[in-house]
Amino acid sequence: MNATESTVSESVSAAEQTASRTPEGLILAEITNTIKQLNVEDILQRLKAFAQSLKPHTRSSGAHRGDVDVALPTVGIIGIGRCGTNIAIDLANLVYEQRQIGIRELSRRGRAMAKHQSTAGKTSESGQTGSGKGKAGRPSFWERLFGAKPDRDQVFLVDPVILTADLDGDTTQRIKVANPTLTQGALRFGITELDWLNRGGAGNIPVVGHYLGTLALLAEAKAETPWARHRSYIVDSSGLAANASRLFFYLFSAGGGTGSGMAPVFGRAQQQARMINVKRQRPTGQSTREYTEALCSVGVTVLPDILGSAHSQHYNAGRLLCEYLASLNRFEQSFDPATGMPLPTFSCLLLVSNTVVHHALGERFSSEVYSAKAEQLANKYVARQLFNLLTAQALVEDYRITDPKVIPAMNAAGISLDDTTKLDINDLENSLSGTAVIGYAEQFGNEDFGQLFLRAVSPASYNSENEVFEGISLLPTKFEDYQVTIEACRKNNSIEQLRDFALFGKALSVVAIVSAPRSELFEQYNLRKVHENIELLFPNATIKRYALILGASENCSLTLIISGSACLVPDALFAIRNYIFGCMLTDHRQQEHFTQVFNQLLSNPQFEPGELAAMMRDKESLDPVIVGMGSQGAWRRRKQELELRAQSLNPRTVPDGTPPVMVEDVLLSKQDVIEALDYIHRVTSFQRPATV
Repeated sequence: MNATESTVSESVSAAEQTASRTPEGLILAEITNTIKQLNVEDILQRLKAFAQSLKPHTRSSGAHRGDVDVALPTVGIIGIGRCGTNIAIDLANLVYEQRQIGIRELSRRGRAMAKHQSTAGKTSESGQTGSGKGKAGRPSFWERLFGAKPDRDQVFLVDPVILTADLDGDTTQRIKVANPTLTQGALRFGITELDWLNRGGAGNIPVVGHYLGTLALLAEAKAETPWARHRSYIVDSSGLAANASRLFFYLFSAGGGTGSGMAPVFGRAQQQARMINVKRQRPTGQSTREYTEALCSVGVTVLPDILGSAHSQHYNAGRLLCEYLASLNRFEQSFDPATGMPLPTFSCLLLVSNTVVHHALGERFSSEVYSAKAEQLANKYVARQLFNLLTAQALVEDYRITDPKVIPAMNAAGISLDDTTKLDINDLENSLSGTAVIGYAEQFGNEDFGQLFLRAVSPASYNSENEVFEGISLLPTKFEDYQVTIEACRKNNSIEQLRDFALFGKALSVVAIVSAPRSELFEQYNLRKVHENIELLFPNATIKRYALILGASENCSLTLIISGSACLVPDALFAIRNYIFGCMLTDHRQQEHFTQVFNQLLSNPQFEPGELAAMMRDKESLDPVIVGMGSQGAWRRRKQELELRAQSLNPRTVPDGTPPVMVEDVLLSKQDVIEALDYIHRVTSFQRPATV
């Protein structure tokens, strides 16, 4: 053992002391064991094999696979389950299309530069040529965006690693048949095969997805297997400098089984691996060059339609929210730097509701087309917002190079350059916290940004002519009531009424991304209006960030990411309340009394959960979720199959022939629910400290 590994032993012993028969403890011990047994070179070798597997297969590169550049971008997109893979595919297609636009733009600029230099060479011997070289040496926004950059720059975010993962055995074939150009043309697209765990999916039961995700991390990952390479990227190399990916998006459906079960397990394991890796330092306490610390993981989930989805989907969504909020509450209240525990499943959870799509589509489609169209629109909406985040990496230097008038206009609009920042990983980790929503609108015609801002936070609408889905991803109140308030704001030309909704008034942070095809469209008045509206609408927000994107869209657009308060909106509370009632309550005849106790608990000044706790069982019941299987016998047989599978995946972790973890171990407990409600209560009662 070398000097740099000394603190690993300390973290191992600490992990062993804190690890128990809980899945989290077992996974932590397994990750620690993997990192202890594998030196950095072994992990990096698997990481290199992973990076090489993402490269497009061409005749020129096929003969020299060992020489392939293994540099990874700073963003990883992981779509899990059928919904998550569909969103990831839409995003990959969008990135691919925008890359082609960028290549054409770079080619046009290259021809223009060559013509300019040729003309300059005819009029001057050396002075003009030197000046031209000086300008050419500074990368433009498109060059930063699409890879023409100095060696010292990081790989840029617009070409993220995009992975799709599903338990269904037909995942690979489904993607290849539906998107043949994607698998051939995308630079860093890959399929994480999980059918070795279980063929046939999770059956819309998150506990099954949770259990199989746990088994995937406990299973012995042999170096030659694809899973070992993908696991090295997602988990084992987290926190190592060689893995440049620092921002991860996990895409999945909250109402399903595979994504809502597995994504939180992978998210927490990634955070745990990062904490272990950053402790591998020199005895002096100085980090070695192989290690780095920054990491931001964002879950992006689609909530079921509150008006038309099956009850089981709402239970699944409520379970996901309780699991995430409980982990976040423990992290904020009890994090111990000595052990690096407990950790949240994600840094932030972005919520998109199918209810807003339901209202946006209205009656314009037949029932046969409606479901497919609604899912398609929701997926494309999420993909567009993620792409805007990827392109929000322009530095102040980029504004200065592109158009020197932009920075003075920003200053005149009241936007400080300190708040107009490249949305790098550290800034996003600080700006995105808790549950969040997205608001989006595009400008058509000469509409001012005041109206654009209002449309970004309005109920979702679908512009069929331009095929644009706009509005807020989660309604702050009932649709009809909110529509009336929005109309009053439009009539009064003011958004002040909206701050009374908890989604806006209780938000902890907000990020505004303004995009335009040309810098001259950033008029001072428009920028000032965005700044004024954010200051007015979010009185409780302690962090407000702005990013400007030039040349990466056809129209001016505004994206708002509102963090911290999404757990207070009706869709989220509906899912949580119904999950507790259906899966945690001992007596379902107390519906009216339960609702009263639930509402009082969240509205009282002090958090006193005793009465509600007395009404709940110790662990969740799966009866409301598995009712579609026909009988408890079918579920018991399914559970036995899963635990037998667990015994065969990694025999060295199985004492006395018992599974390394039982299905009952991954059930949520009464304490998990209490922790989640405690977090909601704290958000409800939080007030921004006054300045003195």
